[in-house]
Amino acid sequence: MIRAFTADQVRAAEAPLLEAREPLMQLAAFALAQRALVHLRAGRGDKGPTGARTVAGARVLVLAGAGDNGGDGLFAAALLRRRGVAADALAVLGRHHEAGAAALRASGGRVLSGLDELCARGPISLVLDAITGIGGRPELSPALRELLDAVRGLDAPVLAVDVPSGIDATTGAADPWALAARETVTFGAVKTGLLLPGGADLAGTVHLVDIGLGPHLPERPALERLETADAAALWPTPGRGDDKYSRGVVEIAAGSETYPGAAVLSVSGAARTGAGMVRLDAPRSVLDLVLARRPEVVGGEGKHQARVVGSGVPEDDPRLARALEDLRTGHRPHERTRLPGVVDAGALAAVGTGDGDGALDGFHPGVVLTPHAGEAARLARSLRIDPERPAPELARALAEATGATVLLKGAVTIIAPSDPSEPLLSQDDATSQLATAGAGDVLGGVLGALLAAGLPGPRAAALAALVHGRAARDAALGGTAPIAALDVAEHVPRAVATILAGADRRPPADEAGGA
Repeated sequence: MIRAFTADQVRAAEAPLLEAREPLMQLAAFALAQRALVHLRAGRGDKGPTGARTVAGARVLVLAGAGDNGGDGLFAAALLRRRGVAADALAVLGRHHEAGAAALRASGGRVLSGLDELCARGPISLVLDAITGIGGRPELSPALRELLDAVRGLDAPVLAVDVPSGIDATTGAADPWALAARETVTFGAVKTGLLLPGGADLAGTVHLVDIGLGPHLPERPALERLETADAAALWPTPGRGDDKYSRGVVEIAAGSETYPGAAVLSVSGAARTGAGMVRLDAPRSVLDLVLARRPEVVGGEGKHQARVVGSGVPEDDPRLARALEDLRTGHRPHERTRLPGVVDAGALAAVGTGDGDGALDGFHPGVVLTPHAGEAARLARSLRIDPERPAPELARALAEATGATVLLKGAVTIIAPSDPSEPLLSQDDATSQLATAGAGDVLGGVLGALLAAGLPGPRAAALAALVHGRAARDAALGGTAPIAALDVAEHVPRAVATILAGADRRPPADEAGGA
């Protein structure tokens, strides 16, 4: 599990270590230099006498700010100099970290004020972006934007130091001119902004360096992200004593004369995820189409452990009212727990129309709303929420207003529990090839099956996003080939098998109740 923290939480954790004069900058600089060496070796074909790739002759440019982030970069450059790397720095704000600059000069490096002089000595092998740290803002000055444009022209890979410059370390909001990093070497704790829209697009791979903050960080992070081991531990694998009912029955209200294929996609997502039974509430013509593709589907309404409603269903269809009322008041068969479910597409238009406040109350965390950005904005307006709020804030506000879990679809999927004290979740497992009609219908089916199996709403939503994204990546041959939505459903079993085969099945510490 990746656990991420806000900038304020990280500062508070650093404070006692700084007061105790722990050498945090030296620890960070050493780790940064080691990561730089890894990237330099990977990018060079020359080998030394031992057969290992050599870094001799490599040139590193440090974009050094005036604060501690710049100091990290300057001390790392000094260490690289001792390994034979021609590392120099540019004081991009006209000022620099004095101790770091002194260390670089003592090792033979230079701190200059102009890019041209540095580039005149030959091509740059690697850039270290050490301009701003967790105190940075997502608005860069015109001069800094011009500089970063020139750095982009060097065509050199970038390592971001702690966070890419020009992003908000907490929200992920980013300046359009910020440099995209191949990797972000972040210190002490992953910052939430690295896992949220904007920052996630610029951070590249996030490499966490332990500098001793762990005991001083809050027990509950601000944001979490599931990894392979978490997915494997959460996955509802059937046992010898299970039957179709114990595995979970999901009832889906999807499809119409206008959009019959939505039902095929939604039930395929549920069936390929491992639902014990899939029921379909749909017009006869739609049911016949689905049965031709998936003969195991059972037509009509009946007992169920989860509901999925909305894909391909018109806003005036009576199925919407029945399903939403079931999600507001229903319970799982033979249990006292409330009925979970998925509210998607056409059903989202019925949320927020229940009373004079514009709020349809009665939802609970096991109900997951799955809007894309446009649907989220429309829902926000109906609930009198500012639709222009940043995606994480918007998801939070929608969850609090409805009582449901909200899965806000996007390149980075954000899951907001209805309880504001619980962490957000974000998943970034997919490929841009997933931007295709019907992909959300498949996701609704996958999520419905996981809810029917008994997973709690926020965890089921994050797991569904992870598996859906990885199935899409498999179908797209790693992200390069075009795909259709049904391809995603058909690749869910392979994605699940890969997760289960590649992960230790022991539950992660936080799921097992440990530290």
